[in-house]
Amino acid sequence: MATNLSKARDAAEGDLESQIAALRKELSGITQSLSDQGYDLLDQAGTTYDTVRRHGRKAARFVGDEAQLVADKAKENPLITVAVISAIAGIGLLAGLSAYRR
Repeated sequence: MATNLSKARDAAEGDLESQIAALRKELSGITQSLSDQGYDLLDQAGTTYDTVRRHGRKAARFVGDEAQLVADKAKENPLITVAVISAIAGIGLLAGLSAYRR
């Protein structure tokens, strides 16, 4: 009887050990897959950052050029500039008063 119980225990231990080994192998594969995906995401993020930085510089130069153009036009036509700024301020004042009353 003791030998049958011992054989059953040994068989169960062997089965558990083989299952644990299979799970470790599967976990290793999953870990490697996630690691590869992480490197891909990191590479994509770096590429996106470089693209945004490059286009951001272009946009900043464009905005600077346009701001210079507006400043030059404002110097050429000071009365029109004052009228436009006053109109914008008036619209902002009316919008503020309208929002305040509600």
